[in-house]
Amino acid sequence: MSTRSKRAIESDVDDARERFVATRRLSRLDLEEDTIVFQVFGLSGDFTAFLSDPYPMEATVVYGPDDFELQTSGTIEDTILAVLSELKSLEAKPAKDRHHIGSNAESAESSDEEMSWVVTDRPPEPALQADIDSVQKLFGDGAVVLTQLCLTTYRVRLYVPIKCALLDTRVCAAWGLKPDVPVCVDICLPVTGYAMGVVEPSMLAQVRQEGFPEFGLEKQLMQILADFCSVCKSRAWESFDCVHESVDEDAPEKLFRRFELKKQELMLQALGDRELGFLSCLGRYLQLRMPTLNEYCAICDAPFMLPPMMMRAVCPRELCTYQFGEFGSKITSAEGLNNHAEVVDLLVCMLVAAAKSSRRHMILDPYPNVYVGEQLQVVLHPNSKDFNKLETYVRELEGIRARIGNQFGASWSAKTSSMSAEAAALLKWTVASNRSFLAPLQDDERIPAFRTPFQYLLISAPPAKEARFQELKKQFRTSFAFHGSPSENWHSILRNGLKNASNTKLMTCGAAHGAGIYLSTDPGTKVSVYAFSSQKIPL
Repeated sequence: MSTRSKRAIESDVDDARERFVATRRLSRLDLEEDTIVFQVFGLSGDFTAFLSDPYPMEATVVYGPDDFELQTSGTIEDTILAVLSELKSLEAKPAKDRHHIGSNAESAESSDEEMSWVVTDRPPEPALQADIDSVQKLFGDGAVVLTQLCLTTYRVRLYVPIKCALLDTRVCAAWGLKPDVPVCVDICLPVTGYAMGVVEPSMLAQVRQEGFPEFGLEKQLMQILADFCSVCKSRAWESFDCVHESVDEDAPEKLFRRFELKKQELMLQALGDRELGFLSCLGRYLQLRMPTLNEYCAICDAPFMLPPMMMRAVCPRELCTYQFGEFGSKITSAEGLNNHAEVVDLLVCMLVAAAKSSRRHMILDPYPNVYVGEQLQVVLHPNSKDFNKLETYVRELEGIRARIGNQFGASWSAKTSSMSAEAAALLKWTVASNRSFLAPLQDDERIPAFRTPFQYLLISAPPAKEARFQELKKQFRTSFAFHGSPSENWHSILRNGLKNASNTKLMTCGAAHGAGIYLSTDPGTKVSVYAFSSQKIPL
């Protein structure tokens, strides 16, 4: 476990002791290497939680007396709350169907008395009950579950159905989402004094999809909902600019403004019927934001300076970049999607071609943003481009590929232990920064004219544009057209989209028929252009 994770664990243990031991909800709480051991007040026997690595991104498993076992996730406080909630559920069962964990004949009576803070439910106040009723009317029966964790805290579990035609099965797979399973939001609310403006971002405990461990949206959705809580608490929506602005240009500052306004409009839409209550508004905002996840940073939820593409991505801010480097596959789902050996190899080839091109100063966009070590040592950064240094690490990847490229089988990631830390970090960035959907074509899907088994489905358009294309396809049908950009350009195309470079410094093949992106109905025409202008990378 990394030093950074260990520091976070130690800090969280101190916070948990103050919250649970000082209030006599736990008898003790100890940290032993990568596990925590605690005892629930009034029960005999220890509970042992094996903390996730990286903490707190993965699942945590808890074992306790009398074969108690629970798998959960989140911080140490989340883990303890989950155990207490599970104990409450066990105690709520009929006596013939339950056993007292860690109790015996002499201590059962006293244990029941000392556990009264767990098993005694207090009816919700009218304001909270009204919100719960509204949620059930909006999202259906069973859409909200209220559990009293202690004398002062409820856990509200909100089940928000996903309702968006833009999120087809391919987009959901790319984003790490199961479309037929509601998104589950856990919120810790005060037993008394609940109202629209009292919910703090810190009261959000977890976002997940039950029974779907591949869920990849927790980080981004937690930030989205935290921002919503902050707006509700400060009533910031009252200062939102409701005047519609026409911001259509693709200049970076214009794009940022356009998507910032869009976020505000969606928040106002969710809050438009505030009498339904906070929980309903929160769930509605979550639904409205689901199809927009690719338009904002997957960590901080800030708009991008570039037009959105299909895959979710991270903005270039230093903290976001570091977290992206540490937990890229857990944040954007890109690494999990694109870890097919052929796809990873293709991405590496495109990076190599761009980095070794004589035009690399113009076409290597984005330039890698790579950190290593606990101290966030900068290896490569777009603000100080060092192409000689980059080529050193690229040659290392080339060398590994030349030696054992035919033996990769499962994944490039299996070979990271034989690389330098810098080359391994560059490989991870190359895979996780890809903003386009890539998947190898099956035998019956390939185009025979290309005479190669290495053919891929590429989707770079964001869901809204792709949905519009599919509508037009049903109406007008489609034809094949072929484009022949050289391999050195594809590192950028996969991350920025296909651009019109006619009459710019990026143009290489002229514009005999005017400015535009040139396509051909004959694959041979575009292959010949590609061969003429591209360096060769052995496959």
